Amino acid sequence: MASHITIPERRNCLASVVAHALLLLCVHPAWGQETLDIIDSIASKGDVERARSILEGWWEADLQDANRHDRQYALWLRGLLTVDPELASLDFRRLTVSFPGGPYSDDALLRLGLISVANGDLLEASAYFRAILLDYPISPKRKVAEEWLNSNQSALEVLELARIPKIREQVQAIQKNTKSLSQASGGSSGRYAIQVGAFSNSQRARDLAKELAAKGFEVRVVGIKGTALSRVRIGRFKERQRASTVLQHLREIGQVATLVDDVFLEIERP
Repeated sequence: MASHITIPERRNCLASVVAHALLLLCVHPAWGQETLDIIDSIASKGDVERARSILEGWWEADLQDANRHDRQYALWLRGLLTVDPELASLDFRRLTVSFPGGPYSDDALLRLGLISVANGDLLEASAYFRAILLDYPISPKRKVAEEWLNSNQSALEVLELARIPKIREQVQAIQKNTKSLSQASGGSSGRYAIQVGAFSNSQRARDLAKELAAKGFEVRVVGIKGTALSRVRIGRFKERQRASTVLQHLREIGQVATLVDDVFLEIERP
């Protein structure tokens, strides 16, 4: 008996079957890398909704067992596929802070810089672009970062001078707020913290900690069980909301930071 399905309908049916099959494949960790590659390919062809749907399935089924590279890859893809730039920024920040030197982190910094430019925050943008120059000496994104910083140098100098008194006041307020919120959360027993950097080079971590300490912050350099990175952190909080309050204040003064929930895994570093 002849089929009454037209060619376009057959193509749509086939596409739906393929997408459904991919979602089923996502439940097996061995397909993690292949699935993410397929998601990337689908997104590059403009089918963002389908790519996002498959990624959500992978996120629910495979994230827990994913290796370090695939976690970064998935964060990068989710940031790219997120419509809301503020939500995308959360994934890009997590990439840059939790996976320094990773294959997508310089790209994430560039995206964060461009989002800041679009929001009219040139100082925040400059912080992201300078991070590319400082931490990614062989990144192909350096050229864009250098060109932007050079073309906006005069405007940045004016903005920097204007914000110095404000930063001093904000730093004092943030430090006071961090102490009170941390104490209210139970001090050293807190689960959450603010991470402002993670480095394979421990000297870079100490340098950042010293720089922040000079501004009045109480910082610590720690390791995490199972990893070799040195992480620079501020505060300990039992409640996520209290940590989020301090995080927002830090971002308002241009400090790149993210919220972490693994304080219990910290190991003291000299």
